[in-house]
Amino acid sequence: MNISNIRSAAKFKQTVLIIDDQLTALNIHAAILKSLNLNLQIVTMTSPIEALKWMQNKQIDLIITDFRMHKMNGMQFVKALKSSKNPQVNAIIVVTVVQEKTLHQELLSAGVYACFTKPLQAHQLANAARNLLEKNRVKFGHSLMESY
Repeated sequence: MNISNIRSAAKFKQTVLIIDDQLTALNIHAAILKSLNLNLQIVTMTSPIEALKWMQNKQIDLIITDFRMHKMNGMQFVKALKSSKNPQVNAIIVVTVVQEKTLHQELLSAGVYACFTKPLQAHQLANAARNLLEKNRVKFGHSLMESY
């Protein structure tokens, strides 16, 4: 069975990975995604290094990551992900307290879809996530609304 057949199944769950070393932020972002009622598999991790290991050979539809984390920042994470042997990630959103426009531009140039500043407005993340997940679902021939 190929991946497009699997993704065509009505019960298919898109996978969203949330990475943040602050548990409060993980819980808030997960709650925002759950509120979308999109039948998502939401995985939360506190370590970007562990996330990179976990992601090997997995299809991830969306990553939401903090910028300032222990041992690896968001830019290092994005670069590591892009240079990995198995970059099966469709979209990345970075959330940060850093308000420097140059950093945001660098992240966007590195392939990040959006860069939001904390404190994050729930509707910002919800709208971006919904749009990205819908765009990914359409690639495989079904809109989110067809499956629910």
